[in-house]
Amino acid sequence: SGESRMISHFHYTTWPDFGVPESPASFLNFLFKVRESGSLSPEHGPAVVHCSAGIGRSGTFSLVDTCLVLMEKKDPFSVDIKKVLLDMRKYRMGLIQTPDQLRFSYMAVIEGAKFIMGDSTIQKRWKELSKEDQVPSSEQSPPHPTKITPEKYNGNSIVLENKDQMEKINTDLSTKVQDITDGNIENSSVRKRLREDRRANTAQKLQQMKQKLNETERKRKRWLYWKPILTKIGFGTLILVGAYSCWKMYFQEHSF
Repeated sequence: SGESRMISHFHYTTWPDFGVPESPASFLNFLFKVRESGSLSPEHGPAVVHCSAGIGRSGTFSLVDTCLVLMEKKDPFSVDIKKVLLDMRKYRMGLIQTPDQLRFSYMAVIEGAKFIMGDSTIQKRWKELSKEDQVPSSEQSPPHPTKITPEKYNGNSIVLENKDQMEKINTDLSTKVQDITDGNIENSSVRKRLREDRRANTAQKLQQMKQKLNETERKRKRWLYWKPILTKIGFGTLILVGAYSCWKMYFQEHSF
């Protein structure tokens, strides 16, 4: 058709499979670079986010970005990260593979919330803390449209005087992280006990099956032992009965 399109590819090379990035600062530095490129803008269509299986690292990236977008659109205190994750799992089963990835997602949302609440210096600190910030080898870098204005939230200016709200976000989200972590530990203990119970029940059933098989085998051996003897006794009895019947008939005929 002669139509040409420019594709921007962002590759997080230091994020291991089943693992997490070096720090929330490194991750958010990467996320906001992707945002600033305009690749996640609605006018460019849906972005493709993928890793190896498309659920662990991709799920972490998508969950954090989605929660931060929701925080920008409404009250940050009303965003329930767990509910957002469960809603996303309806469309992509298994998002967030490990407890570490879930814990990291909460930590990244906490850091991102500081930016949304108006801390204009947070991005600079992310770049300073990030050790993974590398200059792209390509001479042509992705386009950089207008950056998101950190001082605006729902059309109203936000100043840094209200630090209590930021502290409340940190406390609330940290509490949720701890609750979910404790829940994961408790669920792991329950699952472990269930596995042990299943193993014990399976071992007991196997033992019962072995006993039944042994009993069946003993019965079969006894039958194999007695079968020829009983067969001979049966034939002998049949011969004796036949001989007795013949003798009786002969005796009756000659007695008259």
